[in-house]
Amino acid sequence: MKLSSNRDLYEYLVSPESQLRSRGWQDLSKVVAAAAGAANTIPATEFLSESRIALKRVLAEESGILSQIERADLQYVLSQLEEAFDRR
Repeated sequence: MKLSSNRDLYEYLVSPESQLRSRGWQDLSKVVAAAAGAANTIPATEFLSESRIALKRVLAEESGILSQIERADLQYVLSQLEEAFDRR
């Protein structure tokens, strides 16, 4: 998913949160849900940072529960966040 706004990032975060929750990974689901929930409550740079931290954790801990396509999407979104921080 190509991100063009924080809204796009929020909408993306809803998907892995739901996938993790439905597959029984409540702890990781809560991490992603917390990042998504921060979208309207903290400054944009903090939202991006919280999202990056959450997605890195999912990538590190998901232990193969995500499909190859889901993992690739997550990595692509994460790379966009990394690129955004590199530009700052």
